[in-house]
Amino acid sequence: MALQCAHCYKHFSIAKVTKSRGKGLSVEVKCPHCGAWLGHNKSLAMAKIAGFYGGVIAAAVGYFVDGAATITTPLVILAVIVVGLSHVMDHLKMVEAPVDDSGVDSKL
Repeated sequence: MALQCAHCYKHFSIAKVTKSRGKGLSVEVKCPHCGAWLGHNKSLAMAKIAGFYGGVIAAAVGYFVDGAATITTPLVILAVIVVGLSHVMDHLKMVEAPVDDSGVDSKL
């Protein structure tokens, strides 16, 4: 899987990441090209996780409980929409710019 840096816009592999900090949803990685610290949006990751598990639970309840399908079907549809939108919107953002910007091409 290739990631794209939000600072230098170069692609790099997860295998090339040598430095990281933080744990769980607040993990940040350092771009191997320019040295910028990159991280994901924590609220979008939480929405993705909540949508996924909410959809799975609603689907299980709709399957095993008689008469609950009229309530759980719209919940599953909403959960799929939430997971899809949060996945599309979840990109790497720059948390900390590199100290030396000489490696980044000037756009002027």
